[in-house]
Amino acid sequence: MTKIIPIIILILSCANGQVASDYLYTGVEATALAGAVVANPGNSSNLYHNPAGLAEISNFRFRAGSGRVVNIPYLDFGVVVQLPWLGSVGISGQSSKTEYHSTTLSSEQTLSLSNGFDLQADRNSRLMLGYSLHYYSWELGATAGVSGDGSDGFASASGNAFGLDIGFLAVLRGKHRVGAYLKNVNSPQMGVGESSSYLPRRLSVGIAYVPFTRLITSLNMDRLLGENILVKGGIQYALNDLITFRLGAQSNPNRFGGGIELKVADVGINYSLLNHPVLPLIHQFGITFAYK
Repeated sequence: MTKIIPIIILILSCANGQVASDYLYTGVEATALAGAVVANPGNSSNLYHNPAGLAEISNFRFRAGSGRVVNIPYLDFGVVVQLPWLGSVGISGQSSKTEYHSTTLSSEQTLSLSNGFDLQADRNSRLMLGYSLHYYSWELGATAGVSGDGSDGFASASGNAFGLDIGFLAVLRGKHRVGAYLKNVNSPQMGVGESSSYLPRRLSVGIAYVPFTRLITSLNMDRLLGENILVKGGIQYALNDLITFRLGAQSNPNRFGGGIELKVADVGINYSLLNHPVLPLIHQFGITFAYK
């Protein structure tokens, strides 16, 4: 299995494409850990960051979160269930909207179907594969034009596209973890003609070390294709069965995140934040449920 991991990373690193936009911190865990989650143990956040980790989930999971990204409201939700033959299957969605004086300027929605399963598993090692199918929808409001009343502006417009993500995750003796994730491997486009643009393609490669179940340390390297590499690190520590702390940091630009989770029975109540050198703080709230 150790020979397979470098081959996977080499294949993914050969991908290239044009960039439109991307958001790397969906969910409270990724916000708190500054996005260093691609190789972390499987949970419902894998719906957004590496679907291969869904193979480690054996029960029903639900999550929902909300926050403001540069004062733009952002919502996410996800459900993971077990299905015969397919294993762990998840449905997730993301939504954001820009408004000005109750007028919608633009809105974006993503609906996704994800699946993670084992390629190989034995007493000492495990290799997992996952994929996500996305339906992207984007709507723009009409412009005011030169006159300011919309009579000579552009009409409203909309577009949609389908994307495919692929993820890999390898685990050795339950402690050493390597993950790789490629977003929009099929190079989806939105729009037609000169107004068309490629949706973001991103490569994420990470490692994680879990010396014991309450402590997770992780390191990520992300590249939005055509841009510089981002280096991220995170640490997650469960103080006890009720409280979990998360801290993260990123370079280029320098960003710091943190968060806390309070567990009551099977329900987790989460809060996280992430700073930026120029833009306002990002606050994220979320709730998770795991049926045991």
